[in-house]
Amino acid sequence: MSNLVEILSRTLEPDNSVRKAAEDQLRQMELVPGFARNLLELINKPDLAGQLRFSAAVKLKNFIKRNWGEAADVEISSEDQISIRQELLETIFRVPEYLSVLSNALQLIAQADFPAKWPELITYLAKPLESENLDHIMCSLSTMKQIFRKFRYESKSTELWTELKHCLINVQEPLTSILGKMMGFLETRDQMDARSRSRWIEVLYCICAVYHSLCSQDIPEYFEDNLKPWMESLLALMGIELNEGSSDDLIKLKTEICEVFTLYAQRYEEEIAPFIPGIIGAVWALIERTGQDTRYDEMVCAAMEFLSIICQRNYHAAHFEGQGVVQAIAENVCVKNLHLREEDIEQFEDEPLEYIKRDLEGTDIGTRRRGAIDLIRALCRRYEAQIMPSLSQIVQTLIVDGNWRKIDVVYSLVTAMAAKSETARSGATEVTALINVVDFYNSQVRNHLSSSANNTPILQADALRFCVTFRNMLPPSTLVEVINAADALLQSNFQIVRDYSAYAVERLLVMQNTETKRPLFTTEVVPVRSLLGNLVGAYDKAAAPGFCSYLIKALLRVITLADDETMRHASALADKLVQLVALATKQAVDAVHTHFLFETLCVLIVKTRSAGSNIDSQLLPLIEVVFAQDVEDLIPYALQITGVLLSSCVSRGESINSYHQFLPLLLSEKLWARSTNVPAAITVLEVFLNAASDFVLSQQSQIVFQHYSRLVSSKALDQHGFQLANALLPHINKCVGVENPMAFLFNTMFRRVQNSKTPKFMKQFVVFLFRFSITLSSEELIRSVESIQPGMFNMIMEKVVLVELENCEKMFTFQDKRIIAIGAANIMSEATQYVTASYGKLAKLVAALFEGSTAGERTVLSPEEEQAAMYNSEGEFVNPYCRLSYAPRPEPVAPQITNFRAYFAQAVLERGPLNNGAVSSCIPQDLAQYLKSIPA
Repeated sequence: MSNLVEILSRTLEPDNSVRKAAEDQLRQMELVPGFARNLLELINKPDLAGQLRFSAAVKLKNFIKRNWGEAADVEISSEDQISIRQELLETIFRVPEYLSVLSNALQLIAQADFPAKWPELITYLAKPLESENLDHIMCSLSTMKQIFRKFRYESKSTELWTELKHCLINVQEPLTSILGKMMGFLETRDQMDARSRSRWIEVLYCICAVYHSLCSQDIPEYFEDNLKPWMESLLALMGIELNEGSSDDLIKLKTEICEVFTLYAQRYEEEIAPFIPGIIGAVWALIERTGQDTRYDEMVCAAMEFLSIICQRNYHAAHFEGQGVVQAIAENVCVKNLHLREEDIEQFEDEPLEYIKRDLEGTDIGTRRRGAIDLIRALCRRYEAQIMPSLSQIVQTLIVDGNWRKIDVVYSLVTAMAAKSETARSGATEVTALINVVDFYNSQVRNHLSSSANNTPILQADALRFCVTFRNMLPPSTLVEVINAADALLQSNFQIVRDYSAYAVERLLVMQNTETKRPLFTTEVVPVRSLLGNLVGAYDKAAAPGFCSYLIKALLRVITLADDETMRHASALADKLVQLVALATKQAVDAVHTHFLFETLCVLIVKTRSAGSNIDSQLLPLIEVVFAQDVEDLIPYALQITGVLLSSCVSRGESINSYHQFLPLLLSEKLWARSTNVPAAITVLEVFLNAASDFVLSQQSQIVFQHYSRLVSSKALDQHGFQLANALLPHINKCVGVENPMAFLFNTMFRRVQNSKTPKFMKQFVVFLFRFSITLSSEELIRSVESIQPGMFNMIMEKVVLVELENCEKMFTFQDKRIIAIGAANIMSEATQYVTASYGKLAKLVAALFEGSTAGERTVLSPEEEQAAMYNSEGEFVNPYCRLSYAPRPEPVAPQITNFRAYFAQAVLERGPLNNGAVSSCIPQDLAQYLKSIPA
């Protein structure tokens, strides 16, 4: 334990080398059973320094995040899991000062284990609600708040509703009761001291958050029966006055209440109807009385969202149809909240990265401007005829005024009025006929784009954003004009204008012709060389080049367009990219920038190869640095780039001897211990095996098989074990130093089948067997299995394959089914005598896969589509295995077989019976008819 304390203390050292070494030691300690429990023990030690206890709490949360679930780096025994769950739950109540971190850790466990493995969790958490201990009540509510949040966004399912019912049974009554108790302090709140009042409001906030989550799927019967006390309480809380001294907890409470009102207005309008007049009055008053301070933004936005929802509902139309009501909302609420404040302008100038993220990436959810735009759109959908004249008059007045701040409001207003629907990926997808965006471009936008690169930067940013938003409505000739303008604006002295310009270039260059699906713009109209020069120049001006994600994305798109002549002079471009990677090895940089930097390197390698040159000598030393310094976040990327360089070298017909030095690094135990590295490591190893299997397997067979054994034996990582087995199969006879490698391969799998099989493993095992018969041959498959134990092949076919084909039917992806069909066809036609007894059943089960449902799998996407899919619904970049879209894809199995259904049908009906006529009688007539009906 003292050793753990010492290592934890070193992870807090300012010296990076000391800290890194300590982190590595902790990773090794994670492999020792009981690591999480040791951390819990440290958290519970009152005599230990607070920063060390907090550090232990953070390490525990991160350990659980990485290892509690399917893709675990370290497997935790079921006994340890039970102990950790109970100890963590007790620690949350015993050490409330670390509640936020520990409740997050508990939520991660609950996500995996509740309710199946942990049914008593909610019962335990609900008990403190009946106590008088405010700390315990707060711990309970805060933890439930995190656990129940899933009910807000997960799709309806029997499993989810069963879980929700369990939570409601335990929580609904005590939650309503504790609300009543807390409301009892409403009249005497002014007599509380500041700390007690803050604590009281914090508890009320958590109560509302839990209530919100429990009502998100459907209105529970108990809460419907008790709707009156709940709504009256929420309205009463809305009446607490905000003032300059208001705590953030009160702002959060009112925000949550507005979100509850919005939920009911959307989903349960009949139930909430009696309370709507009071709610509208309370929300309106909140917006009118709230000052311009930025800390109120999320609350005001939530209030405007309620108005956006309620104004579109037929049920509540009467509240908005009075004379001048809609116009008053538009003018007094919407336009008022579109104006830039001094804080916004300061952010534009001093924090351009934050400003542009809010404006372009959807992180402006919760800002007044976003709330106002959404409210304008909602009003336009329902009351377009009444509101458009008023808004149009406002637009004209602002334009005539000519002040740049007011023109900025015009851009927001016109965008909100014109775009009926808009997505982050495609921009405006539907526009109103009452606003002509082309005319607005000609009268306003063109002037702002063509003005001096250092003049009115906010309007230049507005103009570029407008063009991207309405790119599908503007003619191609106009968009070419925009690209040229953006090229010039890349020379601006303002970082934010350079970023907006790069954003416009990237978004416009990914556009496709709607009919041909080919890129809309080519090198004939795009100034590729000028763009490349200006983008590199923009990097030279950047204060923090490792955070310029818009520049690197634009650079990527321009390089994909570049012709061979341009790529023959790509050395300077490669130098710039190498500098950026070198920067990432030395300091923290943006994860999105890093990803697209390596995507760009991928494209550059391929492009220079096709142009008859290469940049290997510039990149290889840098790859060595990444591995040597063990830059954890970059290693998966460095591996994939190594694979691209290696593939490029092979395709040029050159020697790969210079890459041999990477093999020990590639196969090191430390690298494979991190699950994020494994997919990329296997991909590179496969390239090595295809290019120089003799060299690899003559020296490294033992370590390769050690990795294979660890992966296949792991329930979390066995899919990677099968990926490695597939890579080894074509070269397995070249293995040196491993006794009977084929038997080793199979015996490792058989142990899992016998001792710890899971549906996921069995599905992969069945697919592997069929793939084996394609990669090598059916005879080799049978010979290999029979050499382990005579009669084993038939036993596996009857007891495993036939059973799992039926059990796992809904788990097979399209590619799985293709492999199974081709592999089964080979076995039934090449080794008919071994499957005579199971011939008919095997044929029937495989044929059934053709018509059965197919499990979800990665759709084959273009690199651009795949990159867009890496952003979740909140706009966050999520790519856990650092997969590069432009990295080489593995070749499909048996690419020469284009119609696997017909191939299988012919094998069953013709090639199999040709080898053994007796199997013809095994095929039922209806199955024979079905197979004959498959088109060739």
